[in-house]
Amino acid sequence: PTAFFINTARGFIHDEKALEELLRAKKIAGAGLDVWDKEPPPTYHPLLKYDNVLASPHTAGVTREARANMGKFAAEQLIHAFDGKRPPRVINPDVWPVYQKRYEAAFGKRPE
Repeated sequence: PTAFFINTARGFIHDEKALEELLRAKKIAGAGLDVWDKEPPPTYHPLLKYDNVLASPHTAGVTREARANMGKFAAEQLIHAFDGKRPPRVINPDVWPVYQKRYEAAFGKRPE
């Protein structure tokens, strides 16, 4: 009853209905959320009726530095890919061999 549930990661990793049941039964002290199953949550969302729920927008990455880095990283990825080099930060490395084949078919040289 003294614990607070905090989620600032992804909305789908917590069960909103179960959280509402815990709050209603006073089994936890409160919650802090900036992520939801459906973004943004509707104004009538059951969790928003509780005084012990702090809801805020999911904006931690919305800073000048974060936005500049997003643009920089995207540009780096494209430059490397177009230069026939493996881009940094490949999310799914299993696709790299497929990309290499397509690149070679299109440009006559296999990327590094």
